[in-house]
Amino acid sequence: MNGAVHGAGSTRRGVRVSFALPIRWRIAAASTLATLVLLVGAGLLFITTLGEGLQASLDRSLRSSVNEFTTQLAAGSTASAARIRLADNTYGQILGRDGTLKVSTTPALRHALLPAGRLTSLRSAGRFFDVTDANTGAHPHERSFRVLAVPVRGSSTVAVVGASREVVDEATDRAAKQLLVLGAAVLLAAAAGSWLLARSALKPVERMRAQAAALQTLDAGGLVVTGAGDEIQRLAVTLNELLARLHTAVDRERSFVADAGHELRTPLTVLRGELELAQRPGRSPAQLAETISIASEETERLIRLAEDLLVLAREDGPDAVRWTRFDVSAVLNDARARTASIAAAHGVTVRVQTPPTLLVDGDPDRIRRAVDNLLANALRFAPSGTEIHVAARSDNDGTTIEVADAGPGFSDELLPVAFERFRRDDKARTRSAGTHYDHEGYQHEGYGLGLAIVRSIMRAHGGDATAENRADGPGGRVVLHW
Repeated sequence: MNGAVHGAGSTRRGVRVSFALPIRWRIAAASTLATLVLLVGAGLLFITTLGEGLQASLDRSLRSSVNEFTTQLAAGSTASAARIRLADNTYGQILGRDGTLKVSTTPALRHALLPAGRLTSLRSAGRFFDVTDANTGAHPHERSFRVLAVPVRGSSTVAVVGASREVVDEATDRAAKQLLVLGAAVLLAAAAGSWLLARSALKPVERMRAQAAALQTLDAGGLVVTGAGDEIQRLAVTLNELLARLHTAVDRERSFVADAGHELRTPLTVLRGELELAQRPGRSPAQLAETISIASEETERLIRLAEDLLVLAREDGPDAVRWTRFDVSAVLNDARARTASIAAAHGVTVRVQTPPTLLVDGDPDRIRRAVDNLLANALRFAPSGTEIHVAARSDNDGTTIEVADAGPGFSDELLPVAFERFRRDDKARTRSAGTHYDHEGYQHEGYGLGLAIVRSIMRAHGGDATAENRADGPGGRVVLHW
């Protein structure tokens, strides 16, 4: 980073990465700019208020001077006007309406303070004027005046009193310069302080970044949590929780890959062995036919396992559920009809207990697959002459589907992990004990993916699946809820 913007940035997995100034520099710049705006605003307000206050004081002084001027003139004569004394830098004149100078308290001031054009707008209360470039005679350097003109009662003349604005202008100029110097010092201090504060506040973030950069893919550690309940500490805790979830997911996926590889190795090994036997010379047509039959069965096993793995991958996707309104009673009755012939062949009855119509929200295709998996699993263990009970209900708490059989139920070892991938009873890992039937009537081995697919479907719906052994007799029960 060199502080310059090199590009608009790029987006990776929803996070926009931009190349710009470091955050501490941006915070310092924003704080400095805010301080500058406040200083300028406060300075302008102070200078304006100071100028208005000084001018109001000068106006009060002029009103007092004009009253004193007219009073002294009324007590004396115009000839004695030169002896009238007013405040320092204050001048008094009597002007005609045509602008002619009649009386002046300062003999050296031979020009009228106001031109004739401004005298025509006077009222009885008088009026203030700002006069510039006036020739003061004795004081040629004074170029700015504040003038008060008041008509003299009973006369066609105007009493004019003027005072130099030098004090007001010098005071405001001096205050502006002092504020400029002070503001520059405050601005520099604010910029340095903002940068130091931002650097100190972001130091834990940089430390966490360095720790995160040092973490390896399989590291089980996390970030060091420091602070006292502030945002930085909460960020570290949140990141550690995220890292823990990622580590759990990585461990689960590694276990899944290992289990999938183990399950794939058996049919592949059998398939390779049968093909090697088929290549040996002297094999009879009957032996070749048996080899082809075994190879075909193992290929079917591989296909079914691959399909189940693809189903799990799709159910974990963000768009797994296509929500719609459907009749769950119709879905359960269709599932019973599809397994009727298999159930009859094994002397098992599938009984569905639902209202005639039960409308719920969800994905009917995925709910149908979950129910098919549960029925296939129940048919695997249900003894001849028993019933498989399927029930559904919907209330304010959601929708529930229950499938219960009268088989041996779940073993104590399997029950806590029944919905994990590739989880089966040890006896189910033999080819004979692992045989069960899918909804199309095909006989094949179980891989421990059926219940995993069921839970994945339900969690994609925002619900879950639970398994338990029946309390009212032998058998197991699986409940779907969303």
